[in-house]
Amino acid sequence: MRHLLTHIRFWLFAPFIGLIALGFVTFGLWHLAAARLSDELAATGLAWQDLQRHGYPARISLDIDRPAWRDRDRQWQNRALSVTMMPFQGGHAIVDFLGPHEIKTKAGEAQLAHQGNLASIVADVDGVNRASFEVEQPRLTLRLKGVDEAALFSASKLGLHGMRHDEAGRYNIALVVKQLTLPVGFGRAAEKSIPRLDMVGVVPETFLQDGAAAGQTLVLDRLTMQRGALTLIARGTIKLGADGFIKGQLDLEAVQLEALIDLLEEFDLISARDRAKWLFFGGLGAALGGNPQDRLSVPLQFKGGRTALGPLDLGAAPRWQ
Repeated sequence: MRHLLTHIRFWLFAPFIGLIALGFVTFGLWHLAAARLSDELAATGLAWQDLQRHGYPARISLDIDRPAWRDRDRQWQNRALSVTMMPFQGGHAIVDFLGPHEIKTKAGEAQLAHQGNLASIVADVDGVNRASFEVEQPRLTLRLKGVDEAALFSASKLGLHGMRHDEAGRYNIALVVKQLTLPVGFGRAAEKSIPRLDMVGVVPETFLQDGAAAGQTLVLDRLTMQRGALTLIARGTIKLGADGFIKGQLDLEAVQLEALIDLLEEFDLISARDRAKWLFFGGLGAALGGNPQDRLSVPLQFKGGRTALGPLDLGAAPRWQ
């Protein structure tokens, strides 16, 4: 043994032997980490038909065929997805969804088709710290139980971002939708479009993990909608009532009063004969409130199962359940 260690050829090849040994060790550790990642995905309830691991040594990538997830009331599946984990970036994972999302709930079915869908997730010891979900050319088809026709929503881009709030159990969220097109049948026009919709708010962690539930409170810090000459800004708090209706109040600020009246008429929320009356009262309210004539501040209330815009009853309040 001593003769071997003193032989010049041993020291010539020793670095290569060490590198080979190190390679086996790192590959073993990578394989354990990749197996642990797939085990953690399975522990969340995710199932699949096939899973392939690759990416050694810089990253851990999982190609998953026919992923599916379900619980008692919800079901989700996709044609394929790819998960890439960055071990040296503090628990950063990127998910590439390769097919449309198929979703089933007690309320009905939905399909979210797209031309590109990436999710970015950063986790720590306390769970998800921040996450992003971005979709190119999303097309959402809703088929609700008891409704004969499907509703189709589309947009040029959708972005949903979340980050842990300073208050435990809550998350900051931000939503950006560009060129949103609403389904046929919303009001009188054949097609409704909203060039840009931005929202910033705070929601309970349980809302993101388990879905909507009675008693949850959603805080809307700011919602901005731009459509033609109209800019509509909303702030307020919404509570999910035990009766299935939403409750609370949003304070609306509309820039370009006449464009707001056009929107209400287009969506059949006011009649054509009431247009002059609402222009008069809207202008009077703006003047009494000290606002310019093209700006109006008005509350949007959800109470007792009804929706009211100022003194105007808009009908039944939206249902969350």
